[in-house]
Amino acid sequence: MNHPHTFILISIFALATTRASAANQPEDTSVELSWNTLKVHANQTLASSIPGQYSVKNLFDPDTAKAWVFHAEEQYRQAEEIKNPAILTLTLAKPSTLFAIALSPGYAKSAATQFQNASPKNVTVSLYRLNDDRPFETHRFTLSYHAREYSLPQLKKELKTIAFTDQTGERITGKSDNPLNSTERMLLINPGSAQIAKVELRIATMEHGAKFTDLAISKLRLLDQEADQKTAEYRLAQFISHDLDSAARKLNDTPRCITYTDKNTWPLLSNRSCTGPAPQLQQGQAEQGIDDVILTHKDPATQQYQVPFSIALRDAQSSISAGKKNLRVSSTDVANNELVLSKDPHGQLRALSGLTLTQAFQANRAEGFNKAYLQPQDNPYFFFAYSRLQFVPTNGGYQLDVYGPAGSQEAQWATR
Repeated sequence: MNHPHTFILISIFALATTRASAANQPEDTSVELSWNTLKVHANQTLASSIPGQYSVKNLFDPDTAKAWVFHAEEQYRQAEEIKNPAILTLTLAKPSTLFAIALSPGYAKSAATQFQNASPKNVTVSLYRLNDDRPFETHRFTLSYHAREYSLPQLKKELKTIAFTDQTGERITGKSDNPLNSTERMLLINPGSAQIAKVELRIATMEHGAKFTDLAISKLRLLDQEADQKTAEYRLAQFISHDLDSAARKLNDTPRCITYTDKNTWPLLSNRSCTGPAPQLQQGQAEQGIDDVILTHKDPATQQYQVPFSIALRDAQSSISAGKKNLRVSSTDVANNELVLSKDPHGQLRALSGLTLTQAFQANRAEGFNKAYLQPQDNPYFFFAYSRLQFVPTNGGYQLDVYGPAGSQEAQWATR
């Protein structure tokens, strides 16, 4: 959604479903899987005059128009924290060796329902063995969403009620109607391959929708080592747990170059070595509270400003060895973040890690240096250009690559 006029058309066809009230009620049901039976308990589901409209059973229904929905009352006005966190309890009839949970956040029925309703911002997953009163393992995952800037007066005109936070000016930032926001996320769990009898998902914070604080999850899958051992999801999980560390080391030695030009100042990441003169890194100012600045030179042959990707990496996900900056990524880092699943042109599963590798830079400014420079995010001049680990299917397995930076904020997965 790149233009306000596009939003006007979408908002007219907002939620067509009937909302009885903002009341929640507990719900219990059972679900038959192909390999197990689940008893499902939700401590809250949005009430409706239409039976099952927002039922937790919709999580396992193949109908993409259905979702589990609950009313997420805020701790205080426009807070991310939910006053009464939602708890979803999944009890397996037969303990199983689960390795992942895959969920589709948001109300994916349409662009409008996804845009106007809230999505989970954090999901805490607790695992229980048979007869355990306390979890033996707990993970907290943060989900990222595509965001864009809107005209607050225009939103008020179209929606009347605005649920987006930070309404302090004429412009407001919130998640967009981009279909990426409902893309399935895989959360890796249980690295020790324990027999799990119960899974608890706790949602205590939300990514606001534009109009409602009703929060939705469209679909949920439990992935088991035995039942799903031939799936692409299992191969991906195995790659991350067994091969990622060595693949990350190889990635350090793979040349990649960030390039931009005078006409197009949005940097692109290319899978090749830089051909231009080496950039200069202005260092030694950290103790003064000033970030490093990367001074670049234009390559006469291509008319591009070029910066090796390893130089542009920020300290948060990099380390310096023998004067060289390297990726500092491990299987644990990746496993503790969401994996955003999608399909390549051939229908094969691929994934982006929620782990951010680079920060934001402002490109191609020349204030007295007579050359361009890249400037870190904390400086007043910056743009959003995140880079993430990418898992690409190959030869029945996976290989590690890097995605981005490319394009503007609206073309990126932006975590705020």
